[in-house]
Amino acid sequence: MAKKKTKKQSKNRIRNIASIKELSTTVTNMKSLKQTMPLLGPILNEFGVKTDKIEDALSNIPELDMQTKDIVTIPDRFNNFFAEHGWITYRMMNFDVAKEAVLAAESGNFKGALELILQYYNVETIRFQLKRLNSIIAFRPRMELALKALIDYEEKRYHACVPVILALMDGLVNELHADRKGISAESTKLEAWDSIAAHSQGLEKLVRITRKGRRKTTNETITLPYRNGILHGTDLGYDNEIVAAKTWALLFAVGEWAAKAEKGELVPPEGKPKESLLDIIENIQELNNTKKELESWKPRESISINPDLFKENTPEYVLNKFLTYWMQKNYGRMTLILPYKVFDEKTAPLKVREQFKSQLLISYEIVSIQDIALSNTTISVKLLIDEFGRQNEKNHKFIMICEDDQGHAVSPKKSGSKWGSYTWHV
Repeated sequence: MAKKKTKKQSKNRIRNIASIKELSTTVTNMKSLKQTMPLLGPILNEFGVKTDKIEDALSNIPELDMQTKDIVTIPDRFNNFFAEHGWITYRMMNFDVAKEAVLAAESGNFKGALELILQYYNVETIRFQLKRLNSIIAFRPRMELALKALIDYEEKRYHACVPVILALMDGLVNELHADRKGISAESTKLEAWDSIAAHSQGLEKLVRITRKGRRKTTNETITLPYRNGILHGTDLGYDNEIVAAKTWALLFAVGEWAAKAEKGELVPPEGKPKESLLDIIENIQELNNTKKELESWKPRESISINPDLFKENTPEYVLNKFLTYWMQKNYGRMTLILPYKVFDEKTAPLKVREQFKSQLLISYEIVSIQDIALSNTTISVKLLIDEFGRQNEKNHKFIMICEDDQGHAVSPKKSGSKWGSYTWHV
């Protein structure tokens, strides 16, 4: 069961990280603005601001306030219940699953909550999240082994996949940590600014559990991925689905830290100016527009797979450009598909060249285009690639995400947004 937090722990909560705190502050400002609108409205009208749209947006404040409270509190509530049992939340984890597990635990159905989390880590979930880890340069050489471990997981060969996953995350931490030490070192701290996973109440807490010394050999079944006991051959009862699923979850949480470490985002950036009233108003209008888009969004029907019919600023148009540039070996232009902040502008062409210099695209065929969400489209492509003089046919899914310049998924209509793919690495 969840334990009561001390006063010190209450201050050090995930709800206090920058992005969540900013969301909470924005909603608070909007609530305050709603209260002052009767006085402020006439003044704004004098400046030509259309207050009817603002008032329309502000009418949704109660619903938005409830949603925000969930977003703000669920990560801490989840970790408070489940961290000691080997589960923590992280940005890639499905929020609805985390919320449902928390509500089940709070209602007294703790066993059902644990089962719900375990079932979430099915093969498709793991495969999708592994593809997101492909955005971490240091993880790419490890992807082949990770995918082999996934096959073992699917075939229920848990004894084989668990040590591999543990070794891969150990190497990943060793490569990116300033101290050049693996996850097992007591001095290794896995905290990062503005991270849900890499937090003292998240990853740090979980790693302290998994790195426990396990010197006595035992055949007893364990339910936690004790790194030292498993890799040193003393915990022999790790061959089960629970340990395997928790090991995958730990890898994805470590991946959140790794992405921050690789981009140099472990510490806070320089402070930014506080929002003005006009900034708040613009945010309200943008939130309202996005909400309306989400409510009215439907996947496109009968999307043509003919590149000649692709419209500009669509995910298929961007992908087709990327594939065309690949055929031309134009590595500089191929960077158009990279998500924001994957590489800096100076090194991006070189990184793309390193990846594709031994892969010449001979031809390609768009097989299917499927809109998953407002800012998410999956495009399946059949590729004919010349690798070291041998032609190989590959089927690849490009998961196209529409992002802003901060790497946040946004509406394709938002100014400055662009379509990119975290699965550009074929």
